[in-house]
Amino acid sequence: MLTPEQYLGAMAERIQRAGGRLNTVQIGPATAVVGLFTESVLLSTMNYCVVAAAVPEVTAAALYDFTGRATQHARANLVGTMGWTAASVVIAGLVGGRVYPDAAQAASAKSGNQFGGETRMVAVDLSAGQMYAFVGGKFWGAAVQGSVNAKLTYCFPQPVEVYQQVQWQQQQSQPPMPQVPPPPVVGPGGPQPPVYPPPGHQPQQGPYGY
Repeated sequence: MLTPEQYLGAMAERIQRAGGRLNTVQIGPATAVVGLFTESVLLSTMNYCVVAAAVPEVTAAALYDFTGRATQHARANLVGTMGWTAASVVIAGLVGGRVYPDAAQAASAKSGNQFGGETRMVAVDLSAGQMYAFVGGKFWGAAVQGSVNAKLTYCFPQPVEVYQQVQWQQQQSQPPMPQVPPPPVVGPGGPQPPVYPPPGHQPQQGPYGY
């Protein structure tokens, strides 16, 4: 099974690969991985704040509490004027060995629109290999929604993807087995010199001339 640390490590790699600013921030009782992205979509500045932390078990209460704290952190790091020239999208997720049904339901529910912003919740169940989140259409508009959904599914990969990546990295980091050459075949009295046909000797031809 994946560990929460391996999953958060894969998230951190993806945030950096996508051009996000990566930080580690204390949010409530948890140390969270935070990725900040700024993109221009339809004349406004989209501020994405992707926040994730590891907990032993994910409950709906813990998810709501963490998301609320993550949203406060994101608003404090906003670029532009909230609601007019800037939108703030907070994607907050908890990664645990178990996700309770109420947390899975809360994460998968359609998120509410706020003025100039949106909050998505994610719950990642490592033992079941599931990522719960709302990935669907809203009245925001297709361009913005497509951007939000792409960011969510990229920064919060399915656990099986991360597991395969970790397995591959471990295989790459293992030293190759040393190749031991087989011992030379030694005939009686040491190696024999190769036998060449005497000069002027024509090799025998087969019935078809070769």
